[in-house]
Amino acid sequence: MKKTSRVVSKITDNVSRFKNMSSSSSRLIQESNEILPFKMKHLPDFVLKKLEEELKETPEKKQKSLLELKKLLDDELLTSGIDFHEDFLTQYLRLSKYDIKRAFYHLRRMLLLRKKYSALFDGIPDEFFLTKDSPKCIRLLPKRCPEGCTVLIFQYAKYNPNELSVEDFKKMVFMLDIQMLRDPMTQINGFKFIHDFQGTTLQQLKICTPSNMYLLYHAGIVSRAFLNL
Repeated sequence: MKKTSRVVSKITDNVSRFKNMSSSSSRLIQESNEILPFKMKHLPDFVLKKLEEELKETPEKKQKSLLELKKLLDDELLTSGIDFHEDFLTQYLRLSKYDIKRAFYHLRRMLLLRKKYSALFDGIPDEFFLTKDSPKCIRLLPKRCPEGCTVLIFQYAKYNPNELSVEDFKKMVFMLDIQMLRDPMTQINGFKFIHDFQGTTLQQLKICTPSNMYLLYHAGIVSRAFLNL
């Protein structure tokens, strides 16, 4: 009974934190009624305010945290000797709301993923996007949602495993995630996914093997905390 009470209490606390965060975001969004494009060269005022209030980032804290994170990486056998770009490290600091140890944990998991599934990082030929229809199953919408999130639509029925191999499909999805997370607006505001299963058949469902689901789950750790921050 005591264990159940603790679990219920933890869930209640998490719901309360989510509501507080949502209320804060809503107040910030009300300052701007503009629907923003995906491609942006600046951070709007409401995003800068969110960056400071919710993600706990200031110029001074950013520089101090980058130095501390680099020190942890230099002392770790897996990451020692790797020259990480600061904009890459900033992704993980924002993901972790400037919790240095948590940022280090996520970055380390990313490198372990790369070590175990190195083929995911090989990329796929550019002509695949020009000569095949399957890449069209994932579309990056040109406009953001009112909160500033990047919006993608997955239309699974458009993926043809006979045209684009499962391995290349996984590379494409992973590459898309990595590239989008280079965008500061996405780092701060997160993603929103629209999943369209209309027309899906066994042709698509047959690739949902345990090994592919396992990889999807662990690869999702890389970006899941960016989902609608």
